[in-house]
Amino acid sequence: MRLIHSCLLFMILVFGLTVRAQNQPTVVDSLSGHKQKLEHLFQYKKVTSDHLEVLQIGDSHIQPGVMTDPLAFLLQKEFGDGGYGLAFPYQVAQTNGHGSYQTFSNMTWNTAKVIQENPNLPIGISGYTISNASPEATITWEFDSLVGGNEVQWVKIFHASIIDSNFHYQLVNDKNETAQRIASLSNTHTTVFYFAHPTYVFELRHEQFYEKQKSSTIYGVYVANDQKGARISSVGVNGATYKHYAQNIDFRNQVESIKPDLVILSLGTNEAFQSNFDDTLFFDEVLNLVQMIQSIESHPLVILTTPPAVSIRKSNGNKGYYAPNPTVPRVRDVIIDVANRLEIPVYDLYAAMGGANSMKNWSQLGMTDKRQIHFSPKGYKILGESMAKAFQVHIPFAVQK
Repeated sequence: MRLIHSCLLFMILVFGLTVRAQNQPTVVDSLSGHKQKLEHLFQYKKVTSDHLEVLQIGDSHIQPGVMTDPLAFLLQKEFGDGGYGLAFPYQVAQTNGHGSYQTFSNMTWNTAKVIQENPNLPIGISGYTISNASPEATITWEFDSLVGGNEVQWVKIFHASIIDSNFHYQLVNDKNETAQRIASLSNTHTTVFYFAHPTYVFELRHEQFYEKQKSSTIYGVYVANDQKGARISSVGVNGATYKHYAQNIDFRNQVESIKPDLVILSLGTNEAFQSNFDDTLFFDEVLNLVQMIQSIESHPLVILTTPPAVSIRKSNGNKGYYAPNPTVPRVRDVIIDVANRLEIPVYDLYAAMGGANSMKNWSQLGMTDKRQIHFSPKGYKILGESMAKAFQVHIPFAVQK
């Protein structure tokens, strides 16, 4: 009986593990290229205990922040938690945003974004811009207090010029404490505030000192705690391409101001849906953005990622179905080619998730949307974890789980 009972337990265990494995897509380490540059950066930060600034730039895959979260968790575990980083008020701009904080306003704001051919507002570091003509307009940020490191003491606002027609700003927390404006760190286009006590909630208000001050135009908001460590920000805009970011000088200059050490470019999905996609032209667009980022004062290491193996809708008579997008492999090849020529690392997300036909498998596991272009939150988390694990092996003396 004991032998039979043991065999039954073994069969149940094996069956359970098999079912669990079938419900979890296989993801492999696909970081390649000149990985030693990443190792050197991490080693330097470990030895010096210096602040680590990371920025991931992308499209709709990156905008919700879910895919960046695992990397943020890893790097803040390894290098210390310096706070949240970029915290644009996405909900005020009437678009989807990060789950770690919520934003609210008492008024409706005008919105512009980097993908527009002729946006009615300049576009800065967030890829989105909001504007309001009322000095009574407010915006409130509420960060998740259950997440370590989310407390805020430093706030930097990127805005239109205050010597032109832009309002001045004031920040007040939920205890009615007013943040101090740090004049030595502020200028005509950025205002830096400091809260004497950490807070998870604060409200932005406006001050109108002169008659010519007519509106408030905000390009981005950057928050930090009072600790040295890693800050991992993400900028994502639905529909964005390499070209959209590369042709925007204000975006470049404001990214420069946060002094990134590492910039991850996660784009290419939207180019794969262009009917007139041209490999040579796309090569130049990728190269232009990489070189623009490399030109900023902090000279960050740039890492490219290939797009996921998304699908495209086709029809067979009256019946529609989804098949691998045939342009994605071409996009992937160009991105890898640029990375090799510039001798920078590349994370091959396309290969990591399983290659050409993998999106169908992810869809069957319930981890994509109906069109097999975007992933579920769980799917994005798995992809983000796979990239974080690929980075982890290049961190000296990495803390193991």
